[in-house]
Amino acid sequence: MTRRVSSSYQSDNDLLTESQAREQELPMSLAWFRRMRVHDGGPPFVRVSNRIFYRRGELRRWIAARAVDRRQEVRR
Repeated sequence: MTRRVSSSYQSDNDLLTESQAREQELPMSLAWFRRMRVHDGGPPFVRVSNRIFYRRGELRRWIAARAVDRRQEVRR
């Protein structure tokens, strides 16, 4: 018996284009994504020929790693 998976299912391994990454996970400009790639500060990406993709899970982990604890900010 094969289990059907809804098309809305979001896997951490999904490859997203820059536009999809922006719309679904990280609402920054496309120029921001490009700048971050050039300056090695952005989320990990996959280059296939001349196209750029982001894994959904990598984007989420990158965002989570930048979470700020407000209590620590106040101590500074």
